[in-house]
Amino acid sequence: MDQPAQLLAQPDAVVLDLTANSREAALGGLHAALAGSPGVVDAAAFLHALRERAMLAPVCIAPDVALPHARTDAVSRLVLGVARLTAPGVGFDAEHPAVRLMFMVGTPKPAVEDYLQAVAAITRLLKRDAVRTGLLTATTEAEFRALLARGAKR
Repeated sequence: MDQPAQLLAQPDAVVLDLTANSREAALGGLHAALAGSPGVVDAAAFLHALRERAMLAPVCIAPDVALPHARTDAVSRLVLGVARLTAPGVGFDAEHPAVRLMFMVGTPKPAVEDYLQAVAAITRLLKRDAVRTGLLTATTEAEFRALLARGAKR
């Protein structure tokens, strides 16, 4: 299994039922969980890069899925945090008013290929209705992580 698929199978941080009332609060909540990862070398700079990127262009890849990401020197390796937001979800922009799943990706600036592979792995995972539904209904973090792991292996 390649590094992005491995990371999807075992993300650095998982937050179930993240309560947020805005895109900024959702980004901050998942970032707080991911900031302790050994791959994050400058948490404040990483959050700044994520916010800056989110302001430049939409970060949603489906009506209910956001993929905030940044290529930055604030991380030393590919890092991934995954959150399920509480219903009814959070508005990320006018076209995505109810985001429920968020995959936060950080990659070192030179790691373009790793970033693209990670996005492809996440997209493939979410195309499977059973996985997507399972992520939205999992009752424990272990169940949520198991769904990610099984989905990443396919």
